[in-house]
This record gives sequence, structure tokens and C-alpha cells, in this order.
Amino acid sequence: MIRIRTGATWKHDPRLAGALRRAKAPDRAAAVRAVVDALAVEVDGFDITAGRAEGPLLPSLEALLRAVARVVGGWPHATVTFRDGDLELVLRRRGASAFLTVVELGRTSRVLAQDVEVEVDALAAAALEASAEFCRELATALPDSGPREARRLRAAARDLRRAEGAPAPRPRRARAAPAGAEAAPGAVVLALELHDEDGLLLAYEGGRPDLGSLLVPGRLRLLSGGTELAEFAGIPFLALRDLGRSVDAIRAAVGSGAPRLAIATGRPGRGVAAGLELDLAAGTITTREGTFPCPPLALARALAEGAARFGREARARNPRQAENGHVAELEAAAAERLAQLDELALGDLASPGEPSARAPGPAALPQRPLWPGRLRRLAFRRIFQLDVGAPAAGPLHAVGGLLVAAGSAATVAVERSTGRVVWRAEGTAFAAALPGVLLLGRGGTLEALSPRSGRPLWRAALPGDAPVAALALAHGPLVVVERAALTALDPGSGRTLWRHEPPGSTRVGAAAFGGIAVVGSESGLVVGLDAAGRTAWRLRAPGPVLRPPAAASGACLALCATDPGAVVLALDPARGERSWEARLDFAPAGPPVAWGRLVAVAGTVGGDPIVGALERGGRVAWSVSPPLAGAPSVAAAGTLLVARDPAGALVALGRDGRPRWSRPAPPGAPPPGALPPAVARGSVLLAGDGIAALDAATGELLAAIPGMAPVRMIVDAALGVSAMDADGLAAGWQVRTHLSIV
Repeated sequence: MIRIRTGATWKHDPRLAGALRRAKAPDRAAAVRAVVDALAVEVDGFDITAGRAEGPLLPSLEALLRAVARVVGGWPHATVTFRDGDLELVLRRRGASAFLTVVELGRTSRVLAQDVEVEVDALAAAALEASAEFCRELATALPDSGPREARRLRAAARDLRRAEGAPAPRPRRARAAPAGAEAAPGAVVLALELHDEDGLLLAYEGGRPDLGSLLVPGRLRLLSGGTELAEFAGIPFLALRDLGRSVDAIRAAVGSGAPRLAIATGRPGRGVAAGLELDLAAGTITTREGTFPCPPLALARALAEGAARFGREARARNPRQAENGHVAELEAAAAERLAQLDELALGDLASPGEPSARAPGPAALPQRPLWPGRLRRLAFRRIFQLDVGAPAAGPLHAVGGLLVAAGSAATVAVERSTGRVVWRAEGTAFAAALPGVLLLGRGGTLEALSPRSGRPLWRAALPGDAPVAALALAHGPLVVVERAALTALDPGSGRTLWRHEPPGSTRVGAAAFGGIAVVGSESGLVVGLDAAGRTAWRLRAPGPVLRPPAAASGACLALCATDPGAVVLALDPARGERSWEARLDFAPAGPPVAWGRLVAVAGTVGGDPIVGALERGGRVAWSVSPPLAGAPSVAAAGTLLVARDPAGALVALGRDGRPRWSRPAPPGAPPPGALPPAVARGSVLLAGDGIAALDAATGELLAAIPGMAPVRMIVDAALGVSAMDADGLAAGWQVRTHLSIV
């Protein structure tokens, strides 16, 4: 006996009932479709969905009716999706019977129920009764318009009734399964066997994602040199889907130097997860059959190749499976993982060196006093104010004597000394100032302007996703950095010269070191690319690279995530050779900051702030927990290091790590963005609810600029301040008077 029931929680929710009554057409239709509750499919009193089939009831019932209508009308199978694809109910017909399978697609797949047999007529009757009951409940809740809101559901019920008279479908003839792959001597292989007697793969008609046609029974055998290490019986597609994630876990564990790794391989039914134990140091695998030699990277490649093999066999049996989104996703993930394993297998590559690949010195503002004696007071005058709309990515740029402010409404260049508007252009979503060119990204195009005149130089289609940064190589191309790729453009025409996409990475960061672009990715690879896009050098970092590489202490520094804490990796940007590594026992919150002969790194441990100082060679000179709250940002101020927390509190640390002065957080709401302190001419400028200027040596307040809460701020060598707030209001100030005691 089968029964389909909808949950009743929504009927007893007074807020939902009130919202339904108050909603007016056409908003009422959207309100009704937002009624969310559970849908139970009970067979002999047992809910085969285990209470997990939750979602908007109206669309869920409509999808169920149409799936049942497909099966009743002659299709071999149909699928109903719940919880945004996390749960799928698969219906398969064989003669007068329907077989129900419920699959949960979580981090590890689970088959909650498999091939539960019911009569097709009983399934159709249960679906019709559930939809009719929901329509009656909806009419009770909305007596004046409930039936109108359920007209799509009633139309699906009519289609099911018309399909009930259709004859049972003729069984399809299944093709013979190809023989599984055999292992070469010493090789690790995942052999695939499919037992598709019901012709599920052939039943897919194309044009849409279809999980049901992939639930072919069979088994996977993990072989090493002919010895069977493990067997995964059940549904190979689900097992391969889970094992694909294990490839990522193996790669990350190898990169981080973890000694052991446990791999979950899915749960049989509603039981506990099965698993494999890998000893990465010894190169062995432990299964229920025992412990066997198995190199971890060879195992990862075998698992990825097994997923690719399933996709090839599915398309060979039914070419239309190429249109199945689940097959395409499995094959694409396998190809990406194999490319990433290829990169890992190549190992480190050194370069003989490029004379133009030198680590640039940190861009430091002059720190000589503004006037002889001790500075006691400053006064600023505002020289310009303009509104450019919502700030672009990269909203403020200092180009010679000009300041370029970029927002959604306009891009404006003004003289920093006088506030005179020099040129104005259209708004933009991205802006980057490079030597001799200003890049603006709008929609799907990238435009280059002359930064001094605003004259258009060229316009080109964006080569990939929206840019997040841009850099220029010495005597070479402009490089646009996207979230997961880099594209080099000809500086004269905007023509694409080359493109670099690190395999298996969804986030990259890059920095220019002369003629070399150093690229770090979350896959743990650090690569040096020359101006022609060739790999000059490559090395495996201790873990995922957290931020774009930075220059300090004459080296290229990369922050890498490890467990626990992080590692600062110092490289020669010309050759890619490791200079030193420093292990941190905290999570960094910002890039390394050059501080004389030291390198400062700030972060948190369990939410508490911490600041560490590294000597050249990587030795940790000291680490302290300053009296701040939250992750601090730091800036070098001569012999002091100024740290600021998100609330605006400050502390200045000496070379020995001891506090020299501190200031509490100002009252009121925390400042937006929590910009790092800016240090120039012996003064510390702090952006918050206003801009404060402090004496770097003592922390005394020298001046306050009210009326601006900056999200971006630039300070020049003359102590001129330019800032932009979250609404796109840009303003600039110059020093008007100062008071010094000689």
C-alpha cells in the first residue's frame, strides 16, 4: 500500500497564514508557491524519504504528478527533485509495477530506499489524492482565491488522468557491458562493471539532467598490479561521485604533508559511512581486506580516471548521455582533477633566472618630519568633493599629480593639489591604474584610457570573468587577473596574447616582479610566468596560497594555509628557489608587511589578535597578543609597528614587540572596512567615522577630519589625503596649517 502525504506544519503557522491572507494578486501566487513543508511517500506505513523530502509543496506536488504521468504514459523512468537537488526520487516502470528509489546527494551519497515496488495504478492514485487534499487545504486557507493559485497543480492532475489509459511500455534491450579495465603490472586502477539489464542508460532521451538513468547497478574494483584492494558494490555512479571528492582530499593532504587520511566512500542505505584509511607517509591503504601498498597520488589518479571512464561508457551506450548534466559534471570534474594531478606530478621546476625578475621594494611614503621640531597640531582644508556612484573595484588611484575616482556613475580625474577636474568618463565596475594606461571594466568589455587626458586608447571584449586586479610586466604585456585565471593583453591594442588557468583552482592571486608574474593558487601551486606566458619556474607550496604574493625582505613572500596555522614561504622571484619558510601558529589576517629588517604578520588564534615578527631567514623573532579585539591590520611607522583592530583601537609595538603607546576604539559604531593605518611624514592617519591624524611617536591626536567614513584612502608625500566612502562620495584634503614646537 502506498500513500503520499503533505506536512501540516504550514497550516498552523500564524505568520504564514496571515501573509497568505494579506497577499494580493499577483503576489498571492508567489506566496502560495512559498508554502514549504515535508512530503512523505509511505509504503506499507514506512516513509521511504526518511522525512527529508522538504520544499515548496505546490511545485513539489506538481513535479511529482508530472513524473508519475511520464511513467504511467510509457516512459521507462522519471525523476522528482527536492531540496534544490540534494534529494531525488527516481521512478522506474517494469510492466504493471513501479520501482521507487530515493537518493540523497550530500557530501557522501546515500541510497535511502532502492527499488521499492508498488503498483503503477496505486502510485497514480496516491499522487492524485495527495494533490487533491492539498488543493482542499489551500482552499480552506484562501477561500476566495485558493483554487486559482493551484491551477497548475490541477492541470498536472488532468494530464496524469489522461495518461492512465496508456499501455505498459515495452522493455528496452540493453547492450552488453564492456569489460572493466585491467591493471597493468604495478599500476593502480579502478575497474568499472555495469549491470544494465534494464537498459537505464539507453532510456535517457536527452535534453535535461537525469539522475535516474545513471543509477545502474554494478561494482567498482580497486586493483593494484592485479591484486584487488577494495570493492565498491551498488551503484557505481554514486560511488564515483563520492570518490571524486576523495581525490581533492588526497591532493590537499599530500600538499600539506599530513601523515594519514580517512576517505568516506558512502553509506549503504541508512547505515554508517564506509571508508578507507591511507598512510601517506608509508604509501599504504587499509581496507576491510587488509593493508596494501598504494602510493597516494597513484590512487588519486585511479579514482579520477574511473570517473572519466564511467562518462565514456555512458556516452558509448547512449550518445544522448552527453546531454545529461550529471554526466557532464562528473567528466568535467574528473578532467580538472587529472590536470591538477599532472601538475603535481611534474614537481618543482627551477629557472636559471631572469635579470628583470627582481623583488620590488615596498612602496613607502617619506617619513621625515613635516617641519622641524615636534608636531603638535594639524589643520586640513578640503579641496574637492564629487560623487561617482557606487565604488568600483579599485575605486581610487593616484597617477602622478592626478587622482582618479571610479564608480558606477562616472570616472573622474582631478588634480590633487587644486581639486580641478581634468577629465570625466563613463562609470565602471572595475578600475586599475598601470604604467601609461588606466583600465576600466564595464559589463563584458575592457577599455584602456590615457590616465592624464582620459583619451580612449582601445576597447576589447573581456577575455573571461570580471577582473579583480591587473598588473604590468616589465617590457611586456598587461595582465588582467580574474578570480581563477590570468589573461595577458597587448598594451597597444588590447589583443589577447596568452591565458593561464591553474588546474583545479577557483581562486588565484598574482603579483608582478619585473618581467615575471608570480601566481599562487588555492591548489598549492606557485608558478612564475614570463612575459610570453611560459612557465619560468614552478613549485609546490606547503598548502593553499591565501593571498597574492607580496614583496618584502628582498624576496617574494607567499602565505600558505596549513593545519594548524600557516606558513610564510620566501622565494627568489627570478629562479623560483625557496629562500626560507616560517611556520606560524596562527591564521594570518593580512599580507606580510616589510618592517626594516623584519617582516610583520598579523592574525588571530581562536579569535584573539596576534602579531608576529620574522627575521630574514624565517626565524620567528617574537609574537605577541596586543590589547585589541579581533583580527588586526598593521603598518610600519619607522621603528614602530602600528596595529589596528576592526573597532578602531590602536597599539604601537616596538622592535622587541612591547607596546609603546595605545589608543582605545572611538565610541559609536565600528568604522566600515577597517582600513589599515596609513603612515606618512611621522603621522598615522586612521580611517573610521571620520579621519584622524596621530603622532606616530606618541599616538597624540594631531587633527580630525569629520564627515567621511572612508572605504578607500590614499595619503601622499605632502600629507594630502584622498578618500571615498561606501556611497561613492570622493573628497580630497591638503594640509592648511600646522603647529610645531622646536
